[in-house]
Amino acid sequence: MFNNRIRTAALAGAIAISTAASGVAIPAFAQETTVTTNGFNDADGSTIQPAPAVDHSEAELRDATDATGNYLAAFQSGDIEAIVGAYVDAGVDGFDPSEQAIFEAFEAARDEATQQLAFSAETITKTRESVAYALKVDQEATEAYLAYRNALRGAATSINPLIDAANAANRTDGSEIEIYDNIFLASDVFTDGPLLLPAYRELVALQTEVNEDLEWLGEFAIDNDPENYVQRYHIPAVEALKAEIDARLEAIEPLRADSAEKNRIAQKSDVLVRQLFLERATAQRDTLRVVEAIFATAARYVELYESDENVNVEGDTLRNHYVALLPTLFGAASFNVGVLDTADDAAIDFYLVWDTDLATNDEDAAYAEEKRQFALLTYAKVFINGIWQEEVKYVQNLDEGARAEAARIEAERLADEAYRAEQLRIAQEAADAQKAIAEALAKEAENGNNNGGDNSSDDKETGSSDIGSWGPFAAIAAIIAAIAAIFPFLSGIVKF
Repeated sequence: MFNNRIRTAALAGAIAISTAASGVAIPAFAQETTVTTNGFNDADGSTIQPAPAVDHSEAELRDATDATGNYLAAFQSGDIEAIVGAYVDAGVDGFDPSEQAIFEAFEAARDEATQQLAFSAETITKTRESVAYALKVDQEATEAYLAYRNALRGAATSINPLIDAANAANRTDGSEIEIYDNIFLASDVFTDGPLLLPAYRELVALQTEVNEDLEWLGEFAIDNDPENYVQRYHIPAVEALKAEIDARLEAIEPLRADSAEKNRIAQKSDVLVRQLFLERATAQRDTLRVVEAIFATAARYVELYESDENVNVEGDTLRNHYVALLPTLFGAASFNVGVLDTADDAAIDFYLVWDTDLATNDEDAAYAEEKRQFALLTYAKVFINGIWQEEVKYVQNLDEGARAEAARIEAERLADEAYRAEQLRIAQEAADAQKAIAEALAKEAENGNNNGGDNSSDDKETGSSDIGSWGPFAAIAAIIAAIAAIFPFLSGIVKF
């Protein structure tokens, strides 16, 4: 067991040294007051954060998660030996082996991990905002597309009967004014996900054809031939067709432009790629929580060296309680690093290409499944990571309880000292009062004896109630007796 603890402590030290040696620059992030809500706090990413749709680009998310990834690289690779050597070589005056120096190194490593954790929490919020943006523009593009498609469908529904009516009224030979084909018969407008540009162009072509036919119908000599006759119902039918085509195209044109623009915007982002960066940032956060706990535990372990706070609690010293946490924490780090490795690989593999883009622009099903898998993993990790979190919290509670008990004892000692000092002050004031009374009575007696005249005729018999010259001292004794009755402890302080 002792050898295991030595190996564990050595590994903790190596990790701390690796962090100190890494020299990774932490990207700037907003320094805000930590908000805590019933245990949840902003600093470790456990509070609910608003995530409005904001277009943080995929490159921005890549850079943010890469910055954290650079910090965590040593933990993921396990290449501790080279980092330890770099740390030792970095010391200009040599490596300081004192416990205080080691404690300060652990504290610095913990502080850096805390900063990285806060930055990671902000990255999670950014990735969520980015996902929300991609979903928003996808939804807007879908809605605009459907409005455009439905307008084309409505055009076909209203125009085709008018085409039939114009064709029925056509008594010409068809050389100049041809029979019209119903629109969209060869297109996919009435399927689930059709291309709409061919249908739009077909409608524009029909408009051009009808306009040209009306030009022919305006020719004076168009029906000079008995076989090429324009009867009176023909022109009204073509005019009605033209009016409907013009009205439909006027309504369709802004829908077409809106759909095209919104789809171009949506095509610039991929919600699945952004979702993968969210998963990577979350895995980094969970790993950083363990790293921070390792450094905090190691720092407290070293801090308790020869400390009065290293008291026995539940059969062992606090120091041993802390060092016993390290195997659990290293196991937790291994688990979370494994999840992080998988998230890293996914973000790298699918950053530029995503399979669903090759088949369809509709990523709803793929995103829904990815989100479901991510949610299941996240919920599972809450309980898995809860194992090490509760073990750490248990030891911290023991530590806080011991410190609270020490503080209580010290407070009682100080209160007792204050009480004794106050009683001594009161006793001194009482003694001073006694002295003042005695002096006053003595002075009064002296003044009485110096009044002059022969008082022999006024002498009292022995046993008289007049206390005579002993009167002042008897009065003093009575006062002292009364004070002593009030403050019994004065009997050990004031002597007569």
